[in-house]
Amino acid sequence: MRNFFFFISFILVFNSSAQEELKICSFNIQFLGHFKNKQNKILASSIKTYDIVVIQEMVAPPSNGTYSDKTPYKIDLESAGFTHEMQLNGFKYWLSTDDTGPTKNQTASAASEWWIIFYKPNKIMADSSRFYGFISSPLSGNLSYERVPFAFPFQSLNKKTTFTLIPVHLKPGNRKEDQIRRQDELKNIFNWIASQKEKNKDFIVLGDFNIYKKEEFIHFEKDNIYSLNKECLPTNTKLYETLKKGKPYDHVFYNNYTKEEIKKNSFNVVDIRKELIKMDSSYVIMPYDHKSFRTKYSDHLPISFELLLNKDSD
Repeated sequence: MRNFFFFISFILVFNSSAQEELKICSFNIQFLGHFKNKQNKILASSIKTYDIVVIQEMVAPPSNGTYSDKTPYKIDLESAGFTHEMQLNGFKYWLSTDDTGPTKNQTASAASEWWIIFYKPNKIMADSSRFYGFISSPLSGNLSYERVPFAFPFQSLNKKTTFTLIPVHLKPGNRKEDQIRRQDELKNIFNWIASQKEKNKDFIVLGDFNIYKKEEFIHFEKDNIYSLNKECLPTNTKLYETLKKGKPYDHVFYNNYTKEEIKKNSFNVVDIRKELIKMDSSYVIMPYDHKSFRTKYSDHLPISFELLLNKDSD
């Protein structure tokens, strides 16, 4: 009997430790809700092992609803197809209240996009008791942001770990003025985070930063803000044509409060083409065809990292 209770205790401890990590993925899926040949089922299957999936470039709403000004909007079948496949894989989703764009919004087109996060409810839960929503206004033509970021607070099931995810999609382009605009966007986001008064200080900013080189962000380390992609690994699928075309667009930024919770060496740039070929070689045209790949899947690679639960000290 004593051995039996020891065995049960071991199983409980093992199961507990097995659930102490969250696998988080950020993925810019080009014009999700626009391309009619987007392979939603295959895409969802390729990212189903994550606990949280943060999507950029959903350009049309996946359900009927109303904007925050009470104007109604209609479901987009392409976006809805993707969310449906994600739900079949055990995800719930949290959608921003509106879309946001550089020059206009409230339009089901590539001119604006919705923020959406998918999460496994058996691993993590949304926390609407803390601030959530857009961090600035207006939502189009904003002086501080190309696309106004949206804060999504989460907490662990035992409520011992809290954090906020802020997905972004910054100004594209390699001109000097583009880099300056991105610098301003980054400073504005980090200043907003620093101004928050809530007890939780774990803010993770992630997504498509359109960064070209380390010099665009390395100076933020003096303010204790770091990128998991400090080595500037390429994250766009153009690298499948030639490595020289690879660009380090996607990043995960975190602060000192979150350092202890990010599992060391867990950052990964996912070779999506390799993963798709492993699933079924017929999913990918060989040699690489960029137009086919970006419309069916994306022009970005997913990035991922792991967050340790029960390590939160704030």
